[in-house]
Amino acid sequence: MNNTDIKNTAHIKPRTRIPRLRPPRGRLAPLAPFVTTALTLAALAAAGPAHADGDTMPDVSGKGLVAAYQALKYDTAVRLKDGRGAGRHVLWPGSWKVCDQHPKAGTPFSHRPITLTVVKAHESCDAGR
Repeated sequence: MNNTDIKNTAHIKPRTRIPRLRPPRGRLAPLAPFVTTALTLAALAAAGPAHADGDTMPDVSGKGLVAAYQALKYDTAVRLKDGRGAGRHVLWPGSWKVCDQHPKAGTPFSHRPITLTVVKAHESCDAGR
């Protein structure tokens, strides 16, 4: 192989810039946290089986929110309530824990909506009471 066999690549332009993700602007910008939450929960839901074990509500109080979703097998409507009363939204379930649940553990489980009272993992469950 000699130097004449090497192709001249001087005419090929390198990629000038890589597109960056930008935060949403305009009318839909306030919806960004909800979209993030929906995508996170959808990713969690894709990993679980299709139904809850048995006919009774599992005990999820004191567990991390991800573990609570796993115990509920991801097929139940879950309403999250901020345990501090500040109305915060859960954007990353891995950083929250369950303080209280309704219905209580051991009650008949008929796949009705469940309310989990949650706080950040480093916070005390007694902070909002």
